[in-house]
Amino acid sequence: MTESPEARQDLASRLRELRLGLRDDFQVTQRHVAEALGASVALVSSWESATAVPPEERVRAYARFFASPRSVDAGHGRMLPDEQLTPEEEKRRRELIDELIQLRERALQPVEPAARQTGALGGRFWFFPDGQPVVIAATRMSERQLRGLEEEGRAHPHPYARPSHPNFIRSLLNADMDATIEAFGHIRAENPGSEVRFLTTDQLQPDHLTGHLVVLGGGDTGMHSLGSPTALASPLAWVVRRMDLPVSSRLPDGGDEEYDAEFVVAVDAEGEPAYGAEVQEVYRPTFLRDEGDPARPRLLVDGLPQLEYDVALLARQPNPMNLSATITICTGLFSRGTYGAVRAFTDANLRARNEQYLYERFRDPEGRRGLRDFWMLIQVPVFQGDTITPDLNRPFHRLRASS
Repeated sequence: MTESPEARQDLASRLRELRLGLRDDFQVTQRHVAEALGASVALVSSWESATAVPPEERVRAYARFFASPRSVDAGHGRMLPDEQLTPEEEKRRRELIDELIQLRERALQPVEPAARQTGALGGRFWFFPDGQPVVIAATRMSERQLRGLEEEGRAHPHPYARPSHPNFIRSLLNADMDATIEAFGHIRAENPGSEVRFLTTDQLQPDHLTGHLVVLGGGDTGMHSLGSPTALASPLAWVVRRMDLPVSSRLPDGGDEEYDAEFVVAVDAEGEPAYGAEVQEVYRPTFLRDEGDPARPRLLVDGLPQLEYDVALLARQPNPMNLSATITICTGLFSRGTYGAVRAFTDANLRARNEQYLYERFRDPEGRRGLRDFWMLIQVPVFQGDTITPDLNRPFHRLRASS
């Protein structure tokens, strides 16, 4: 086994790119970098030409140097001490440490024989080739959901959902059990050598957050309850808030908690999704309408509105707690959307088509993971109470996606 020359070149190119982009008013030279790092110009040149790989402590010094254009002052390179870095520069320094050390580790990693690209069932999306544990985190039903619409003081409609009951059934607390069964069975089948388990969000401990995470539904992630004490105290919400997602969900003012949630995408002045941008695009589910009423209110059956299309978020990014693992989010505004997002890559009729679309649209340009970080909002059809698997090749089923 040998080191990968491509990976060494990736690190070298990135170091050169950072140097040339540090200042807009003049070109930062290798001499400036060497002066700040206390190294020779020849040594800096060897790192930028991929003839050598810098030690880790040098990479950390690089991150500090490139965190601020003030690292070059009056024609001289220097290292700014901690107390002189602004909060934005400190954030940049930490990001560069993660990025550059990962590039360094790849550069030093021996080239292994080609790893298996598909799972035992032939799929890719739910296959995790590194063999790390997989935890499926599902939303726990609230007391309001367990009681339904019954008046306060009435008998609990689900006595077996009470832990004190001799016939306690924990799965009754899972608000996304259909999606959990679908995901658990398929992920175990694709990854027969991996540990796969499912928990509701209230069962999660910090140790559960450091492998591959599959998040079903929005409860306790901050997706449906941003700012609430429950969300802020949830370990899962703590992790999800560290993902670079310009998508959130909310309940509009005066909206019905049960039926009026909506997804919001933050976009910049050019209309591109951007985390933290102020302009918002709104995506709502579609209900059948009572065409016999001129006002066309939602059609009610047994007093309940009838869902025609749910909206679901499908996303995958590195796990901030373990960058070699991933977080996959499948969450709908209703449980139908969550189930449909999971089914997009388990349905025997559509999973191959959907994977082909996904891996062509979001192909990792470096080819290491096959799939780069992405998110997308999709429409999930519902017909007479049954969830229909969305076809991602159909533009109508795709609402918005990362660039």
